[in-house]
Amino acid sequence: LWSYLIETDSISISISADGEYIAFGTLVNKVYLFDKDANDPLWSYQAEDIVRSVAISADGEYIVAGSYDDKVYLFDKDSSTPLWSYDAGANLNTVAISADGEYIVIGGVNRKVSLFERSDDEPLWTTATLSGYVDTVAISANGSHIVAGARSGGGGRVYLFTNSGDGAWEWYHTMSGHVYALDISEDGWHIAAGSRDDSVYFYN
Repeated sequence: LWSYLIETDSISISISADGEYIAFGTLVNKVYLFDKDANDPLWSYQAEDIVRSVAISADGEYIVAGSYDDKVYLFDKDSSTPLWSYDAGANLNTVAISADGEYIVIGGVNRKVSLFERSDDEPLWTTATLSGYVDTVAISANGSHIVAGARSGGGGRVYLFTNSGDGAWEWYHTMSGHVYALDISEDGWHIAAGSRDDSVYFYN
């Protein structure tokens, strides 16, 4: 349909549920937002370091980006000026947003996960220090459950959290490889994880 030449690698991509909007994060510290009907960006935003992770709400109204400048940025689709940003004090590896854009989750090299409401730039909660760097997070469509993949020695762990809690994990599972891919079903009942131990794990 179209292509767009970005000046460097695009390392994170997210598309809205209806396919109308696409967000990119790049190695040259930029966030891009596109409409599906044109290969000219609706807007771009210049962060201070690599934009490692982006996520977009189901309706495309809200975009969240996590950067190696230690910040998470929340955008409305109509403007490249962030609604807010938050300094996590460490590089951010991963972000996720609930389907309605109401909840935002972040994780990074501070070995913690934080949950935000869209309306507030201060976390609802932040976990205690986990087993290692947090490489990936996911949140159920309704925002009820959050999963995170963290390193653990030479291996990894999957953690489950509930939105209604205080950041204490409900359970975790340890595996022999780092967790680099993670997702959770819309209702929060099923979780899939891909690990560098050459396995895929499925949980409820």
